[in-house]
Amino acid sequence: MKKALMMGIAIMTLAGLLLAAYACVPAATPAPAPTPVKTFDIGLSTPLTGPTAHAGFALQNGVLMAIDDQNAQGGVTIGGQNYTLNVVIRDNKGDVLLGKSVAEELVLDKGIKVIAGPFIVDAVGTQMVTEPNKVIAFFAAPSNDLMTGPKKPYTFFYASIPQMMNIGAAYIQKFHPEAKTVLSVEPAITDTKKFLDFVKWVCEYYDLNWLGAEEYPITTTDFSPIITRVLAKNPDIVDTGASGGAMGARCAQLIKELRERGYKGYIWVSALPPPGAIDEIVPPEYRYKIVINDTDWEAPIVSEAYRDLCRRYVAKYNSPPFDITGLEYNVVKAFFEFLNTQDSMDTSKWMEGFAKYHWKNLWGAEGYWFENPSTGIYRQTFRSSWASEYIDGKRQTLWLAPLPLDEYVSK
Repeated sequence: MKKALMMGIAIMTLAGLLLAAYACVPAATPAPAPTPVKTFDIGLSTPLTGPTAHAGFALQNGVLMAIDDQNAQGGVTIGGQNYTLNVVIRDNKGDVLLGKSVAEELVLDKGIKVIAGPFIVDAVGTQMVTEPNKVIAFFAAPSNDLMTGPKKPYTFFYASIPQMMNIGAAYIQKFHPEAKTVLSVEPAITDTKKFLDFVKWVCEYYDLNWLGAEEYPITTTDFSPIITRVLAKNPDIVDTGASGGAMGARCAQLIKELRERGYKGYIWVSALPPPGAIDEIVPPEYRYKIVINDTDWEAPIVSEAYRDLCRRYVAKYNSPPFDITGLEYNVVKAFFEFLNTQDSMDTSKWMEGFAKYHWKNLWGAEGYWFENPSTGIYRQTFRSSWASEYIDGKRQTLWLAPLPLDEYVSK
């Protein structure tokens, strides 16, 4: 019994020592809870119905692909906080007043700091809201002179009408020097003056004789009257100007009617109709001497980055992209990468920093923002400069048009 008692005391003593030793061990510090990921909303205001809906969907899809690609890379981190990008989509129908109303909802009601997607006149209404509220906005090109300049620093333009016009004029001068006279055929819309100013300028630069313009109502469905006036002037080149962007597939109808009426000269298409419209509407025997900014992304001269974007676009949307998709993606994706370098949510700092930002663009060159001294356009970047021509019924991307940099970049 004495032995059992001694054993019990020993066990109790050992237990006490173990308990005391455990008490001396510091408690484990709980791991800090991970910072929850927040959502960063991007406003997308674009025409998804109406005559410019083809451009709106192309713009929308370019933004969506940029957002998906950035989220696949972990979103954006600003000031140590990680954000998943989210898009808030609104149809502004290509209307100036609805563009303003949509921007007010996105900016004033939802507190959105970045808007992409406005196209032509809807951009005018959008800018009425974005600039005074210091919201970053990405627009195709200014519809009028009031949309640009140092007093509109939060607006960034990516389409560059002068460069659009330069592509066709440079191509024609190099490959078809016998063509000398140009007549513009333009829809009567807000940015008609811009297009005409730029085509006149680029024709002078490339020693082409600009004969002026024939304008037509945007509601036109029968181009016979205007084609009669075109044929009477007998130009070597018909410039379709803004017809593709403003009129959609009716630009292809204009091309078809020109050929049906016997016009055999060059047709210069800078603003593109919907993807595939020319191939669907214009018969193969009429698809010749058509100089166009649309790109065959499988052509050897096209950059791998742009080719990859186009291939992924077809796989995702089961339809071909056209130039404005890549133009929007190019700058929006660059902006997301820029946000990863920022330490605050101050849009004024973003604006100042992004205006000086450089990136590798989709075209395989350096992307940056510049002021165009010949046009006064502020916060503008370069676009693709591949020139294509329909030869024997097929579009062929053959050349990279050089830029007259002395005319483009402010010294």
